[in-house]
Amino acid sequence: MIVGSTGSGKSWTTATIIEQVADLPNANMIVFDLHSEYSPLSGHENIKVYRIAGPGDLNNPGDDVIFLPYWLLGYEDMLALILDRTDENAPNQAMAFSNIVVEAKRRILVAEGLNEELETFTIDSPVPYDLTFVIDELTRLNNERVINPGTNREINGPFNGKFSRFLPRLYAKKSDRRYGFLFNLNEEHLHTSYLLSLVNKLMRMADHESTGVKIIDFSEVPSDILPIVISLVARLVFQVQQWSPYDQRHPIALICDEAHLYLPSRQNADASEGRALSHFERIAKEGRKYGVSLLIISQRPSELNTTIMSQCNNVISLRLSNQSDKTAVCNLLPENLGGIQDLLPTLGIGEAIVVGDSCLLPSRIRIKEPIFKPNSNSVKFWNEWCNSINEQNLNNSVQNMRRQTMEEALVVQD
Repeated sequence: MIVGSTGSGKSWTTATIIEQVADLPNANMIVFDLHSEYSPLSGHENIKVYRIAGPGDLNNPGDDVIFLPYWLLGYEDMLALILDRTDENAPNQAMAFSNIVVEAKRRILVAEGLNEELETFTIDSPVPYDLTFVIDELTRLNNERVINPGTNREINGPFNGKFSRFLPRLYAKKSDRRYGFLFNLNEEHLHTSYLLSLVNKLMRMADHESTGVKIIDFSEVPSDILPIVISLVARLVFQVQQWSPYDQRHPIALICDEAHLYLPSRQNADASEGRALSHFERIAKEGRKYGVSLLIISQRPSELNTTIMSQCNNVISLRLSNQSDKTAVCNLLPENLGGIQDLLPTLGIGEAIVVGDSCLLPSRIRIKEPIFKPNSNSVKFWNEWCNSINEQNLNNSVQNMRRQTMEEALVVQD
């Protein structure tokens, strides 16, 4: 775990570790980059940056754009995304949805001739299915009228009107371009072969065809579903490792930047964060057996999930001033190291206390400056206000907001 107040040097520390990992011949690491901070590290030959598709990528995605199809979501994850648990019809909605999804997956397996998978698949199996078919079936059930055998008169079916609130929510998610990486898919993403393509892109270790460190830019993912989307990638990695024979597993590390945004304490977690926590808690507790490790990075350790924090064998703490944050870190240390709490606020930028298996004794160190610096430098307000050389192009900024793409303004030379 790496913790420290904003501006203390967390990003540089993380970048230094990533660079050192990338220099290893068989490295394998995935970095969850929430603010596009680590894109400059792509200058290293063994580091590749990918982006989760944003609204501007849906019509013309590049090779560095990743789609995470809805069918990769587990059953509970999908329900956390679209089901309102306060709806009195929620149990009926969940039951009908699950039955139709199973049928939709069965149709795909039959169409592609995957007979062995057809005998063993479940609702959580990563098998594509046609969401339009699911919506059509739910609409049919919502409008269904049946004949009453006793009176021979037409009456409402058992699910008639039960999806009047569920279907609009599903339509809204499906049509929202912000969720295009989940729902706005082409034929390639709806084929069973896409899973292998995605896993190869994310998990292949360093060799002549792949880079060892993969940085995934989540900056365009809506914050309300960010926990589910990040946990989808983490769960996929864990499951691939879990289903790999022991002698064929290659260890992989997951770097969770800004972890407090999607790994909060249980009492502060909503439905989507609760699902994400379930996946990450399992990785924290069981990942060692399958060659999956976590590096947790946060500026607010007091807001982090305690189960995940308790499994961290090493703590790198940069400057911390907040009392609750200092207490959260010191609770992870042996009882005889209580004096470290008084030292944390005095650390300079780039200085850290390291405690854990990586060193015999608690050590105060200075972090080596990374070669490729992340986009995390603090803006020097006073200097900029006194003598700024940057002229902000507000017209270009407003256009980028509308188009949901980050484009540099053209400079016209006289």
